[in-house]
Amino acid sequence: MPPLVVVVGGINMDIQARSAATFRPGDSNPGSVSLSAGGVGRNVAANLVSLGLRVELLTVLGDDALSGELEESCRRDGVGLSAALRRADSPASRYVCLLDSDGRLVGAVAAMDSFEFLLPQHLDGHASLLDSASVILVDANVPESSIGWLARRYGAKAARARADAGADSSAAAEAAAARPLPILGLDPVSVAKAARARAWLGDFAFAKPNRGEALVLAGEEAGASSSPAELGEKLRATGLRDLFISLGEAGIFYTGGSERGGVERGFVRPPRSLPAELKPRNVSGAGDAACAALVWGRLSGLGLQAQAACALSAALLTAAAEATTTPALCPEVLMSISQGVQHEPLP
Repeated sequence: MPPLVVVVGGINMDIQARSAATFRPGDSNPGSVSLSAGGVGRNVAANLVSLGLRVELLTVLGDDALSGELEESCRRDGVGLSAALRRADSPASRYVCLLDSDGRLVGAVAAMDSFEFLLPQHLDGHASLLDSASVILVDANVPESSIGWLARRYGAKAARARADAGADSSAAAEAAAARPLPILGLDPVSVAKAARARAWLGDFAFAKPNRGEALVLAGEEAGASSSPAELGEKLRATGLRDLFISLGEAGIFYTGGSERGGVERGFVRPPRSLPAELKPRNVSGAGDAACAALVWGRLSGLGLQAQAACALSAALLTAAAEATTTPALCPEVLMSISQGVQHEPLP
């Protein structure tokens, strides 16, 4: 049976407006508008199913028509909702984004207040599901109190406490210590929400911020000049095991503990000559696909550099599609694209 991944995070209806020509701020731009199921948590979950994993999405759903469409989208994609919080008299969360004619994000507004109700008591009520996961992927749409609950239960300190308990002579303590804790991963979601995870960063096994989110996690000012390598050192000093910083068109910076000891770090870059089928059309779901690929790569036993290469490959593949997820995503395609990725190891 495939490993179980529990995604704790957001689901919403994406309302996407795309300009037909170069976007003109402050003006009405002719273009197209589409609605589709989205949200970081939901997109990551759907991508994980495409990669062959079992997935439960621990999220919040309302009771309006759009919420029904979101629930149906998860059913079609094979994403479980057994632990979702359902709120009466609550509308579906919505995310409105503006895209330039080349698919790049101009701006967005997220109406996702309902996720403030995804509190520790709800997580505690589904602790048995969370305990049974191989990976728990957290997106920062959830409240800081819930991120803290997950960090305390499954993070690095909890792992050390369990190991210490294994030294106890009781059979029950030894059995508990023998069961591995789920791997805890983080997607900070946005600059506005990344700060929710800052206090708990050292409890995560891996995190995938973009550069702006990495600055927030490091406690630096927006626009600070710190390089990815400098941010990597600062963030790993918290106890964070592995870090992948998305750099957009420039690829991904990765850093983490090497299997041979010491630190492994470097960049993965897009192929020098991007095939026509990988030309970007809509970058909205690229980061979510990258996050799913990191989970899959980790569970598949890939090394740090290979995980980063698969994450970049998933981002390229998804950015080349019109929708925020693509049915073309699968392990074979990821491995094929990753063969053309450029590698720049750092000392």
